[in-house]
Amino acid sequence: MTVNNSKDKFEYDKATGIVEYYDKEFENLPTRHNGDFRYLKIDSYPYLFEIYEPNSEPTEKSIDDLKVGDKIEIYYYETSDTRNIGLNRFAQFIDKNGQPYFVRSGFQKQLGFVVIGLSILLNILAFVFWKKGKLKW
Repeated sequence: MTVNNSKDKFEYDKATGIVEYYDKEFENLPTRHNGDFRYLKIDSYPYLFEIYEPNSEPTEKSIDDLKVGDKIEIYYYETSDTRNIGLNRFAQFIDKNGQPYFVRSGFQKQLGFVVIGLSILLNILAFVFWKKGKLKW
């Protein structure tokens, strides 16, 4: 999580295409947080993008300024889950005419560091309690 969300913009995969679908809902999605997600499909990429809009840094233009028929560049990464479910939840940047319309915030990166830090702390505490005889293994 930390590595995938720490890259420079041009280190991500990129697709350039025409927006074929854009809405706040797609079939039975979203299953939670109605109104916070955006669903975007471009002609040059096989999967639908699910974008959590509150997870965006402020830009001059917003993702809601996009319309069907706009030509955009989208920077993303994929996981095996993307291919299995046919839905990409890992859009990092969306640009139109060189202007940013979506820039993913660093929340996932920070969350990854917090989880790593807590894991290390938990291991250290477990070792100390084991040495003091408070934990029996």
